[in-house]
Amino acid sequence: MSIFLIHIFLISSVLTLKIKFNTNRYNNIVIFGDSYSDTGNTYKLTNHIWPTVPPYYQGRFSNGPNWVDRLNIKQKFNYAYGSATTDNNFIQGHTLLNTIVVPGIRQQVQMYLNHTDKNTITHNRTLHIIWASGNDFVFNHTVTPIQIIHSLMNSIKDLLAVGAKHFLIFNQIPVQTLPYINRFHQPIFFTLLTLLTNNILFENLNTIQKSYPTSSIQIFDIYSLLTKIIANQSKIKFSNTIDRCWKQFNTTTVIELCQDPTKYVFLDNFHLTTNVHRLIADAIESFLSFKYS
Repeated sequence: MSIFLIHIFLISSVLTLKIKFNTNRYNNIVIFGDSYSDTGNTYKLTNHIWPTVPPYYQGRFSNGPNWVDRLNIKQKFNYAYGSATTDNNFIQGHTLLNTIVVPGIRQQVQMYLNHTDKNTITHNRTLHIIWASGNDFVFNHTVTPIQIIHSLMNSIKDLLAVGAKHFLIFNQIPVQTLPYINRFHQPIFFTLLTLLTNNILFENLNTIQKSYPTSSIQIFDIYSLLTKIIANQSKIKFSNTIDRCWKQFNTTTVIELCQDPTKYVFLDNFHLTTNVHRLIADAIESFLSFKYS
C-alpha cells in the first residue's frame, strides 16, 4: 500500500468512527501514556529532578501546561510517565537519562486497576485514553511495528477484561518531523515506518472492536493533526516548525537556543511546546463533541 493510500485510509477511519463520542457521556477520563501526557508523575518519581524545573513547567515535558492539563474534563486520572514503553516485560522504559525505571502502559493499567474499586467503576461513563508506543522504538531499534502494536493491544485487552467500554487510542505522531530524527536524514524511511505502524494499529483495533461490539474503540489521528500544525494550517501559526528551542545538556542544565518558544512547534528533540498542546487539547475536545474535522 502506498504512503498516500495509507494516509487517506487512516484519516477516513478516524472521521467515520468519531460519531460515537460525546463529552457529556463521561464522568471520568483515565490517561495512560508517556512524556506527551505526563503531568508530573516522572517528576515525583525522580524526586523533582526530571524534567529540569525550571525551565520545564511543573514537571511537564513542555514549557507550559500540556494537553491533559488543558482538557476541560473535571475528573481526570493520569497514570502517564515520561519514557514509558508499551510494556516493561516487552521493552523496559527508563527516565532521568536512562537511570530510573518507569511503568510501561501495561504496568500503568495494572496500577489503575489495583488502585480502583472495580465494583464502583461506571464503565459507561469512563473514557480510557492511551497515547504511547513511540518509546519502544527508542529503547529497542530492532523491534518491529507488529510486535509493538501487539504489545499495546494487551493493555486494551486487560481493560476490556474488567468491563471497560470506551477507548480513545492515539496513533503515532509524524516522527520524521522530530528534530532528533532529522539528524539521520532519512525522512522517507521514518515516514514509511510511522505509517506502517499506524496502519497495523488500525487493523488490530478494528479486530478487537469486532470481538467487543458493545465497546467503543476509536483512534485519535494525532499524525494528521501534527502534520497540519507543522504545515501551519492550524489557528496558531509557528515561525519555526523544524528546529528545537531548548537543548537538554544534563539533569541540571537546559540551553535555551531560542528566545520565544511560542513561535516553535518543538521545544526540544522530542517534545512539543505548550501552544501545540493547546491545539491538541482543543482537537480532542472537538473530537469528543462531534466537531472534529
